[in-house]
Order: sequence, then structure tokens, then C-alpha cells
Amino acid sequence: MAQTAPLGAMPLYTHLDRIARGLAAKGIGPHDRIPPEQLFALDQWHYHGTAAIEAAATRLALGPQSRVLDVGSGVGGPARYLAHTWGCRVTALELQPQLDAIAQDLTRRSGLGDRVTHVCGDALSQPVQEASYDAVVSWLAIVHIPERPRLMARLAKALRPDGGCFVEDLCMRAAFAPADLRDVRDIVCAATITRIDDYVADLRAGGFVDVVATDLTGDWAPYAAARLTAWRAGHAEYAGVHGEGAYSAQEQFYSVIARLYGSGALGGVRLVASVPPG
Repeated sequence: MAQTAPLGAMPLYTHLDRIARGLAAKGIGPHDRIPPEQLFALDQWHYHGTAAIEAAATRLALGPQSRVLDVGSGVGGPARYLAHTWGCRVTALELQPQLDAIAQDLTRRSGLGDRVTHVCGDALSQPVQEASYDAVVSWLAIVHIPERPRLMARLAKALRPDGGCFVEDLCMRAAFAPADLRDVRDIVCAATITRIDDYVADLRAGGFVDVVATDLTGDWAPYAAARLTAWRAGHAEYAGVHGEGAYSAQEQFYSVIARLYGSGALGGVRLVASVPPG
């Protein structure tokens, strides 16, 4: 794929004050402590919110004994949910300094700094101690990372024997039309988007076994369409809190995603895998 736009230009990653504005609307100021439950409606920037995190925690049998690496952790929503609800110790690895700074502040203010460690770095180069995690998780982030085979090899090495991996991500179900491919590159900022079989092959080549891929397109495509409809219906209310610029940026992103699903080319996938026991 041709060079993608800088990740920070992705409409979903602009107007980053929207969490602060959302908290302010709940009466929580910029220096106040934050009950973690007050964040969960604001900091889960993937499909199905905390239900997606519950699915991973259940599938991987996570708990207070688990050390988890979250790749592409964004503003830290999944990491905080795993720490608060499941008691996990989570390393949240995020490339973008602006997102990492917000994540660190939210984690500190929600009292979860003893269970969530934020690291700002590139998943392809950030030093990660081998055989030190029980699980690797990622939601809608690996699509932004080039050299996926190399990434998968690094993640497999980070896991302890018999450790597990849970990824939800975008995939390609058919060839994109030229105009759609430009949006995939410039709006979605997808550095690596392939068919599901190629994704599975990359996990296996990296050292993962027992790879199970589930096509989620039948769920995600109508979800994205309904999200866009609801977004437009809530225009006035959202813009009243966050401003027209924030509304318009997300409206652009949501409309492009809904159209790409509607074309039949974009899809979603869940991949669950493990590394061999020692």
C-alpha cells in the first residue's frame, strides 16, 4: 500500500480534548479524581466498548495474576478497564505522544497507576522483555502498523509459554476501488490491511499456534451504519459540548467507515491465538 497519512491526522485522533469536555459535562474538572466507571463511556474508541474487553478477558482467562501487553493502547481505555474490572497488570504501549499523555493523566487520576504502566513507543522497536506477559491484546490498532509479520514475531516472543493473543482489527474482504483505497490510506490511515487468511499466516509465521479467526463483518458493518445514523441524530447535543469541529471530524471518519463497509471491501476480524507451552 502507498504511504499512509500521518496517524495523528486521522479524524478520530483530532480534537483530543473531547474526553476532558465529556468529563466536564459530568462535573469532573481537569484536576479532579475520576471514578473509573465515569470514563468507560468516553475512553473506549473501538467497536462495542467494554463488551469487547470482556470478550478478550473471558477468552484469555485473565485475572489479577495476569500481565497484559496492550498494543496501540490509545488513551488507555481498555488497559484501565482490564486493571479496574479484572485486576490485571497492564503495559499500555502507544505510539502517539499526545494520546499517551492523555492516557497517563487519566490513569493517574482514576487511581490505577499501580496497575497500568504507560509506554510511549513504536511497537516495532520499543524494547519489550521476552517471555514476560501472559497475554497480548489489541483493538483496531495493528492496522496502522507496517511490517505486520515482524510485529507478530515480536509479540510472540513477549509472551510466556502458553500465553494468549486477542486481536480485533480491520481486514480486506475484496479489492478496494481507487477512491476508496485513498480513504483507506488517508482517512483510516491503514498501513497494513489484508484478507483474513493473510493475517492468519502472519500470526503463524511469527510463532503463534492454534490461531482462530472469526469474521466479524456481519456485526461490524451494521454497527458502523447505525453509529453514523445515531451520530448525525445527536449532532446538536454533541457539538454543544465539544464544538462543531469535533463533531465534523468524527462525522467524516464514521461516514467513510460506513461507506467502506457498504462497498463490501472492508471487513472486521477477531483473531485468537497462543504460543506453544514450554
